[in-house]
Amino acid sequence: MTTHVFTIVLDRLPTDVEFEDLFSAGCDDASFGTEGNLPIAEFDREASSLAEAIVSAVHSLEAVGLSPVRVVDQDLLTLADIGARLGQSRESIRRYVTGLRGPGGFPPSVNPTREGTAFYRWSEVAPWAREHLQIDVSVEDPTLVAANLMLQIRRFRERIANMPTLSKLLTT
Repeated sequence: MTTHVFTIVLDRLPTDVEFEDLFSAGCDDASFGTEGNLPIAEFDREASSLAEAIVSAVHSLEAVGLSPVRVVDQDLLTLADIGARLGQSRESIRRYVTGLRGPGGFPPSVNPTREGTAFYRWSEVAPWAREHLQIDVSVEDPTLVAANLMLQIRRFRERIANMPTLSKLLTT
């Protein structure tokens, strides 16, 4: 078994009573606190995979009435963040985005219709940078990105009229 280290943002901090229940539910490998005013649980969980570690942690948290909001990842970035990771300026990255520089095909932002700051997924930008700029950059384990998408789906599934139809996107 491998020890997987990850952080889960919670809907709230546990109460004193819930702390005792968390230990019984298998969260003796977690510490609880706040980071930037967000309630978090930091895990050092042993499991055969990161996915199994996250799923078991989520189930343990839910068993005592806490709602995991998301797993902390470093996937959403601004142009300045991307520039810092690639060793280039924000303006240089902006020119890749607009096609004024480089081969084109820069991954689209996740919020293309919003005015203001655009956000990009590092999991999409890093492969583009490796292929087109020959810059050796690493990508965070995509398990974290997928876990966040799954948690979002779980949170909204009751409000989605055609959830069974959309679920087919996972099987095709």
